Amino acid sequence: MDKLETIETMVQDSNTIFHEAFAFLPEKKKHAVFAIYAYYEHAQSAIEKDGDLEKLQNIKQQLKDTFDVQVPKDPVFEGLYDAIMAFPTAITPFMELLDALRDDHYDKPVDTEKDLDEYIIKAGGSLGLMLVPVLAQKGYKDNLKKLKALGLELGKAFELTKILRNVRDDLSDHRIYFSKEIIEQHNVKIKTLRTGIVTAEYRSMVEFYIEKAKEKYQAFYKHIELLDQDSIYATYLAAKMYEGILDEIRKGDYANITKKYELGKLKKLILRKKVKSELKKQGIDVT
Repeated sequence: MDKLETIETMVQDSNTIFHEAFAFLPEKKKHAVFAIYAYYEHAQSAIEKDGDLEKLQNIKQQLKDTFDVQVPKDPVFEGLYDAIMAFPTAITPFMELLDALRDDHYDKPVDTEKDLDEYIIKAGGSLGLMLVPVLAQKGYKDNLKKLKALGLELGKAFELTKILRNVRDDLSDHRIYFSKEIIEQHNVKIKTLRTGIVTAEYRSMVEFYIEKAKEKYQAFYKHIELLDQDSIYATYLAAKMYEGILDEIRKGDYANITKKYELGKLKKLILRKKVKSELKKQGIDVT
């Protein structure tokens, strides 16, 4: 299996939505986006699966070496190097992701909604910032400020969705990403959550976060035209699929403390048709 196949397999195995949506990009962009996401998953697994801070430190050094053109003999970093050579970018968001994972390792408290927002920027906003130079190559320099804001909104929306989707697994790992501020405002009891009982208070809190995520998706959709023409459909589709998970949580009566919600094949097919229709109405060619 060559480098590109290894990377694509990593992406497909870890995130079917990401893989299915961004597979519609032109080859060069697709490979770059997959390489970036493979790095993202590789770093995540060091803490979320292995709980290995030393491994995270090694990834940090490998990342620095890659940007210094001392590329490690590893498909993840070889692919990442190809991506940053084809679509030049800064190392900052790649490093910010590692900072977020270090916070996870040390169970950094999320006391206020401001704390959560700061974490989401590092954990998810960073991914959006990594992707923007690829997805908006033509206008990146001319619209840098707007595109960074766009990437942040998309990345934060993805991260909030991920948090809401993974509540069951995070609870079993003794992780809670909802801020204590909002938990208390909605009078949610952690002990009750661990029993798997969905209360009215919990539904209210989850709905608060669903609305928060949807606001970020809407902010992204409003400025989709800032992306390159050949990147719009794939990125819009990825956002709609992720947002679809939020709708599934609602339909399931907010039972994400006992179930991990995903999108079925039929739902994805419906979304693909819907996305094409919506973009055509906006005068955006998706052929």
